[in-house]
Amino acid sequence: MPSPRTIGRTSAWIVSLVLLLVIGSLGVYNGLTEWGEGRTVWQQSVTIGVLVYGVLGLVSAYGLFRRQRWSLRTVIAWAIVVTYVPGVAVMADADDAMIGAAIAASAGAALIALGIIWTTNVMTRADQSSVPGS
Repeated sequence: MPSPRTIGRTSAWIVSLVLLLVIGSLGVYNGLTEWGEGRTVWQQSVTIGVLVYGVLGLVSAYGLFRRQRWSLRTVIAWAIVVTYVPGVAVMADADDAMIGAAIAASAGAALIALGIIWTTNVMTRADQSSVPGS
């Protein structure tokens, strides 16, 4: 019978894969369909960021699925971009945006990203003796 620790890691791995695939797919789709719509430099940076985190999310999902160590670097890059975009989007799209709303948006994304970074680190370590399917 698998230990609770193994079940928890496997669950985190599955959730991380699903999030990377969904966020990655939406990022690529939205980045391409919204290309050229930004009126300001900040709005354009958000569109570019969405496309970049989309591509990085899909690449990272592939690497995490294969348990490749390089995917930790792509997940960290993904996390940086996915944390940048929501806060800047709040500030770039609202005339009277509150700084608190921008911080909250980026902080929420950062918390999710940190969970995925942790999972990627654990699931791609060289010592995989306690990870199922390795």
